[in-house]
Amino acid sequence: MKSINHFDRLLMIVMLLVLILLVGACSNLVGMLTGGSAALANPLVTIDPNAAATSTPFNPLPLTQTPPPPPPAATTLAGPTPIDPWSGFAAPVEPSAIEIHRPIPLLPMGENVVNIMVLGSDERPYSYGHRTDTMMLVSLDLEAGTATLLSFPRDLYVFIPGWRVDRINVADAYGGPERVAQTILYNFGIEVDHTVMINFYGFTQVVDTLGGIDVEVEAYLYDECGRRDWSYSPGRTYHMDGFTALCYVRMRKTTGDFDRLRRQQETMLAIFNKLLTLEGLSRVPDLYALFRSYVETDITVEDTLRLLPLATKLAADPDRIHRYSIDPTMASQWRVPYSGAAVLLPDWEVIEPMLHEIFERHPQD
Repeated sequence: MKSINHFDRLLMIVMLLVLILLVGACSNLVGMLTGGSAALANPLVTIDPNAAATSTPFNPLPLTQTPPPPPPAATTLAGPTPIDPWSGFAAPVEPSAIEIHRPIPLLPMGENVVNIMVLGSDERPYSYGHRTDTMMLVSLDLEAGTATLLSFPRDLYVFIPGWRVDRINVADAYGGPERVAQTILYNFGIEVDHTVMINFYGFTQVVDTLGGIDVEVEAYLYDECGRRDWSYSPGRTYHMDGFTALCYVRMRKTTGDFDRLRRQQETMLAIFNKLLTLEGLSRVPDLYALFRSYVETDITVEDTLRLLPLATKLAADPDRIHRYSIDPTMASQWRVPYSGAAVLLPDWEVIEPMLHEIFERHPQD
C-alpha cells in the first residue's frame, strides 16, 4: 500500500469526516443484500413525480384521531398580494393538507460555523426514484471545536418551498440539494453550506474495510433482518461487520424511526472511533477511495483544509460531538385525509426553542 505522510493522512481524515459522521445513518440497503442478487452501486436517480408515496411504519403508538388546529384544509395558492406571506421563499404550487406555518427566523450562528446536510438515499439497483430516508445536519463549530448532529425523521410533515407541505424526505427528489437547503432554512432557520449524498453500497464496504466496528448499544432491540433474529441489550458493546451494522441501523419492525435515529448515531460514533485507531488509520487510503466512489458532495479540497484543526480536536476528544434529534415529544402522528399517508406533524412551539438551545447556547458551554 502506498505510504502517506502525516499531513496527507489528516487531509484524508477531514475528507472522510462527513462520511464518518454520516455513515451510521445508512438505511434501506438491506433489501439489496438479502434479495438473492449482488448489490450494485448505481448512480443516484430522480424520483418519478407521479409515483405513489411509499408506506411508512411507525412506532406502535395510536395515530392522532383528530387533526390538530387548524383543521386540515387545502391552503390557498399564493396570489397577488401586497404582503409576501412566504418571506421571500418560493410560493407553493400545489394545495397542502394543512395550513403552511410561517418560516422560522434565521438562527444566528458565528462565521466559523459550517453546516453540512448529509442525505442517505433509498435508491436500489434497477429501480426508478429515491427518497432521502436519512437526513442529518452536521454543524461544525470551528471556533468552539465541536460537532453537533441533528437528525430529522423522514416523515416530518413540513413545507417544501416551491411545492407544498409534504414529508421532508421528498424534498431532494423534487428539487435536489438546493430544495433540501431551502426546506431546512424555511422550517428550521438553519443555513446549509454544503450537502453530501451517500450511496449505500459504500456503507458495508467502509465497515468491512475497517475490520468491523464496536457499537455501544444504548437501548434494547429485538428484531429480524436477513432472515434471522437479532437481539441487543443496553449497556453492552457489540462487534459488527458491514452487514450486521447495516441491519442494526435499518431494523424497524419492532420499533420505529425515532429509535432508528438513535441507532444511526451510535453506529456513526463507532465508525469514528474505529477510524482513529492505528488499524483504522492504516486503512485511510482505501476508505478515501470508497468516499470518492460512493459519495456525492460539493465540498472541495479547500473546504477540507479549513476543517483540519477541528478534525484533530474531535480525534483527541470525541465528547466534543453532540447528538440531537427531533424526538416523539416534538411531533404527533397523523394521517393526511386525501391520501391516508402517515406523517409526523411538527410541534413548532417545542422545536423552535430546542433549536435556539442547541445552536446558540450549547456551543458556548
